[in-house]
Amino acid sequence: MAETDRAERATRIHVMTEMARAILTSGADEDQVAKELLRRTDSPISAIKAVADATGMGLSDAKWVVHRNLNPEVREAAENLWDDLLDAIGRSQEPPDMPDPHPGPAK
Repeated sequence: MAETDRAERATRIHVMTEMARAILTSGADEDQVAKELLRRTDSPISAIKAVADATGMGLSDAKWVVHRNLNPEVREAAENLWDDLLDAIGRSQEPPDMPDPHPGPAK
C-alpha cells in the first residue's frame, strides 16, 4: 500500500507541476501559482514541491511562497508545525548529556 501511496503522490505532484508551468507561461507570478495550486489541493506539501519543480526555486523558497498564500489559520498551524519540526531536528542532533567522568566526592 505504501508503494501505491507513493506512486499516487508522485502522479499528483507531476500533474500539479505541469499546471504550475502552464500558469507561469500565461504570465502569472509564483504567488499566483501558489494560490491556484492551493485552491486545487489540500496538500501544501504537494504545492510546495510543484512550485519548486515548476519554477526551479529551492524547496525552502517554494515553502515560503506557498505558506504566505495559505489561509491565515492554516498558515499559523503550518508554521507552528514547521518550528516544532526544526526544534526536534535540532534536539536530535545535540549530543546526549554524558555523566561526568570525574565526579567529585559523594555527599
